[in-house]
Amino acid sequence: MKGNTVTAEEVADLLLELARHLRRRTHPVRRGELTPEQFWLLKRLWLRGPLRIGELANELGITAGAATVACKRLERAGFVQRARGVGGDERVVVVDLTSEGRERLREWQARRRAFLVRLLETLGPDELATLYPLLARLLAAAEQEDTGADAPR
Repeated sequence: MKGNTVTAEEVADLLLELARHLRRRTHPVRRGELTPEQFWLLKRLWLRGPLRIGELANELGITAGAATVACKRLERAGFVQRARGVGGDERVVVVDLTSEGRERLREWQARRRAFLVRLLETLGPDELATLYPLLARLLAAAEQEDTGADAPR
């Protein structure tokens, strides 16, 4: 920062550093509660609902064997349930979140939100009133980027 001039790159660096703190303090993988594979598997089921093991593996970019191992561990932890023989085919295994798994994901989201609220409470009312519309504009720009032709689907 030179004088009163701040560049987009400098602000981007601060936002990335804030995101790192948020992840380090609240993310279940960073806290040693899950492996990255298990976390993404739970998130995928949260977003998509019940999936066959093969579909889950394909969407996560892992082997069916790795997905099966992760699902078995998550099943033992009570986060997912596996059902064999869906549609009359015993080879088909469908995985879904349990109520415990859904609750755990909600808890992790609540932890993230609470951490952000604690940080935001260090700002005064006028600062929050200034920050809110700026963040809303950034969010709108991000959403616009997501609807672009090159956005991942």
